[in-house]
Amino acid sequence: MRVSRVLYVAGAITLCWLVAAALICLRGVTMPFDGADVAVVFGNALAVDGTPKPILAARLDTAVKCHRAGLCPVLFVSGSIDGPGLNEATAMRAWLIGHGVKQNAIVVDEHGDNTLASARNAVAFMREHRMTRVMLVTQYYHLPRARLAFERAGAAVVLGAFPHRFRAMDVYSSWREVPAYAVYFARLALDENAKPVSFRPVRFLMRLFSKSE
Repeated sequence: MRVSRVLYVAGAITLCWLVAAALICLRGVTMPFDGADVAVVFGNALAVDGTPKPILAARLDTAVKCHRAGLCPVLFVSGSIDGPGLNEATAMRAWLIGHGVKQNAIVVDEHGDNTLASARNAVAFMREHRMTRVMLVTQYYHLPRARLAFERAGAAVVLGAFPHRFRAMDVYSSWREVPAYAVYFARLALDENAKPVSFRPVRFLMRLFSKSE
């Protein structure tokens, strides 16, 4: 009897989790797409040679298409440092320049350690330049949480674009996005000024050693 109850609870939790993941993905793929003042491209993993891996390259390709269509004149690339020589933001800038985007159309944010940090940094830039419309460029399952972060940061109009490519890994990523979205929603509901929280072991060690020199 006790085993069947545990299985029932586990099944109910799994079902709720699956439904939540499906709703997150649905919200992502149905986000409005239109012209914006700036497009924010979220960083992702780099290869050992410092170039964008396929996920990030797909985001950048989506941003370039938006830029060439005249829908996002400014590209704001936001990422962090993953290790020696692995700077996501500068790697994104180099990729964009290599694909024909003029350097003066690119803004580099090297402090986008996480989604909330990227949102705060980008919205600060928008306010400084009197921009109101932002296009978020990331994976479809990440768009709802990114949109939440930007809206809480004060962005007036939040739009979305994503690479139209499905990978088997997306199943796991959308599953993982459920608790991530729940944590963001709860933290920002309790405190709109909640500090971005992230831990990058390599970056931490680099800072530690630089202070000791």
